[in-house]
Amino acid sequence: MTSRPLATPRRRIAALLTVAAAVFAFGSWALWPVYDSSCVVYSGAYTPMNAPKAEVDAAAQRRYDKALADGACGPKRARFHNWTR
Repeated sequence: MTSRPLATPRRRIAALLTVAAAVFAFGSWALWPVYDSSCVVYSGAYTPMNAPKAEVDAAAQRRYDKALADGACGPKRARFHNWTR
């Protein structure tokens, strides 16, 4: 007797949902906006180690916006744009 892994409707639906979840996860990861790898920005501002994450992120974002305005960095892009290089 041979085993047929997708013989029942429940297994077919589970397999289909698993594949759909994997495709969705990979697509989300590939489309997530990222900075160009040549752009490294330091906030240059003192932030205490116990500062809230929002404060640290805001300082880094201000520094990135300044670098973007100065032409030192490019804008965020979807991750897959760098795959052809």
